[in-house]
Amino acid sequence: MDLFKVGFVAVRLVDIIDVSLATLLFFKLYQSLRGQISLRILGLVLGVFALWKIVQLLEFRLIKTILDEFLGLGAIAVVVLFAPEIRTFLRRMSKNTLLDRLLRSAQTQSAEEGTIQELVEALKSIRATGTGALIAIKGKDPILDIVETGDELDANVSSRLIYTIFQKESPLHDGAMIVEGNKIRAVRAILPISKRSNLEAELGLRHRSAVGLSEVSDALVIVASEERREISLARRGELQRGVDYQEVEAAIRRHQKGE
Repeated sequence: MDLFKVGFVAVRLVDIIDVSLATLLFFKLYQSLRGQISLRILGLVLGVFALWKIVQLLEFRLIKTILDEFLGLGAIAVVVLFAPEIRTFLRRMSKNTLLDRLLRSAQTQSAEEGTIQELVEALKSIRATGTGALIAIKGKDPILDIVETGDELDANVSSRLIYTIFQKESPLHDGAMIVEGNKIRAVRAILPISKRSNLEAELGLRHRSAVGLSEVSDALVIVASEERREISLARRGELQRGVDYQEVEAAIRRHQKGE
C-alpha cells in the first residue's frame, strides 16, 4: 500500500523500513571503520559499485562486463582486506542486540539478588553470636569522603567475609562497612554522628552513626546490636528498629531500585 508520492514515485511502508535499515547498517559500518585506511578503501569500492549501476542503466555492455568481473573479484578482496574490521563490526552489533541486553539485565538482577542473600546470611550469623555490625549500602549519592576514612577494599559481598570482619578479634571490626553494588568498598569507615536529641537514650554510637549517614545521603544503613541482638535500618534520617530478615530483604530491594 502506498503511503504517499514524491512526484511520480510511490513510497510504501516497506520502502521506509528498507531505507532505514540500510542507513543503520552503513552508519554502524562507518563507526566501525572510522579513522582507518579501510574506510577509504571501502569508499573506493562503493564508488566502483555506483559506477557499475550507472553503466548498467546506460547499457554500456563492454564496460559493464569489465566491471562485473572486477566486482566479482572485489567481493573476495573486501572480505580478505576487511577481515579484522568485519569481526569488530559484527562483535559490536552483537553487543547491542535485544537478547544481549536481556542477558545483561538478567545477570545484573542475579548479582543483586545474590548480594541480598549474602548480606542476610551474614546478619543471621552476626545476630546469633551477639556480634555488633554496621553496614552502609551506597545509594546514588556519592560517599567517597566516607569511604576514604576507612580501609578500602574491592571484595565481593560474602556472608563469611562480612561475619569474619565484624568479629571482635578482627582488627577491622570497628567502624562501618561500605557496600556498593556487589562489592565491599571499605571497612572501618567513620560515619557522621546524628545530633538529633529525640533518639532513644539507650542507642549507642552505631545507631547514631547509622542515622547520621542517612541524614546526609541516600545510603541504607543496617545496624546489628550486640546487647539486644536486634537488627535496625536507617534511611532518610529515620531509624526502624527490631526488623526481621524479610523486612531487611525488602528494604535492600527497594534501595537497589532507588525507591
